[in-house]
Amino acid sequence: MHPMDTSPGPERGQTDDASPTQLELLNRAVQRLEVAGRSTPQRTAEWLLKEVMGGDRAQLYAHPERPVAPEAARQFEDMVERCVGGEPLQHVLGHTAFYGLRIQVSPDVMVPRPETEVVVDRARTCLDERDMPRVLDVGTGSGCLALALKHERPDAEVSACDVSPDALAVARTNADTLGLDVQFLEADVLADEIPDGMPGELDLLVSNPPYIPNDEAGALPPVVHEYDPALSLFAGEDPLCFYRALLRWARVLCKPCGAVVVEAHAEYADEVGDLFRRAGLVEVAIDMDLSDRPRVVWGRMSEEGS
Repeated sequence: MHPMDTSPGPERGQTDDASPTQLELLNRAVQRLEVAGRSTPQRTAEWLLKEVMGGDRAQLYAHPERPVAPEAARQFEDMVERCVGGEPLQHVLGHTAFYGLRIQVSPDVMVPRPETEVVVDRARTCLDERDMPRVLDVGTGSGCLALALKHERPDAEVSACDVSPDALAVARTNADTLGLDVQFLEADVLADEIPDGMPGELDLLVSNPPYIPNDEAGALPPVVHEYDPALSLFAGEDPLCFYRALLRWARVLCKPCGAVVVEAHAEYADEVGDLFRRAGLVEVAIDMDLSDRPRVVWGRMSEEGS
């Protein structure tokens, strides 16, 4: 302190305003998020501070009095305010975790959900007896399904398509960052014809298609319908339209005994299963998600094809 400065210094365990401690920033953020009514305010604040400071949660609490540089503190507080405003944590961070992979996300893609990991579980099981399987992920979005399967099965030849060029750009970035060789194609599964260049003789067709009816839009949490792209959420007036289209593709692109694995709206999973059976698929079954709700519908093409 300057000899002529008679103002009190910072109390023990605190820094001046220019350099708040990690604990001070965390506590202020938690309070701000609680007042705004955001869920899991403590965990949200921890995730944001880890992103700014590096390290892990244990390091945050091992050194709570570590000062945070003013620029980093401002970055953290800006991120907190974005969450207070309702922006998804994953968008604020720019990434999320999916099946052990760090997946970059943006407003151009739907944030991968934990329940979608069950789709990967079932898809992996369907490929257990297949050497060098051929896989197509339809409506790939961020690429999370295709990339998780390629990561788990490096011997697989994995392709993925989406109608959105912006989503495909995110998926390609994820593939490049993760060092995973997946072929990405632009295609609309609802088009009248299957576009040229789609891989055939598939061992697996997998998809998490849009399945929310338009009339359910108002019931969705704001964090979903305001930030996830409508293109990835809504099926229009017919919640089964994408499954009908996927089955048309499966009849052309899948080899005999090839598997079809899809995520489904819990309220329509039984109807999707019926569609599978009417299309001639065998071994049709429904898997429950982490909340014990029907979520994954799957089956196999018959030995003669369907």
